[in-house]
Amino acid sequence: MRFTNSPYERMMQEIPRNERPELPKAPAGSPCHGCPYWRGIGCVTCYRELLGGAKDRR
Repeated sequence: MRFTNSPYERMMQEIPRNERPELPKAPAGSPCHGCPYWRGIGCVTCYRELLGGAKDRR
């Protein structure tokens, strides 16, 4: 049932999806390659060094 003539009404009636976008990976050869905390920019403090030995886990 439509209540208005708005073209967005069908979109507003859809059930929202709970899909998360896939996170990009650090480029190969960068110091952040393989870091689980990389989100597009390098960290101010490297978490891999703070975790100690985490850089060997790939």
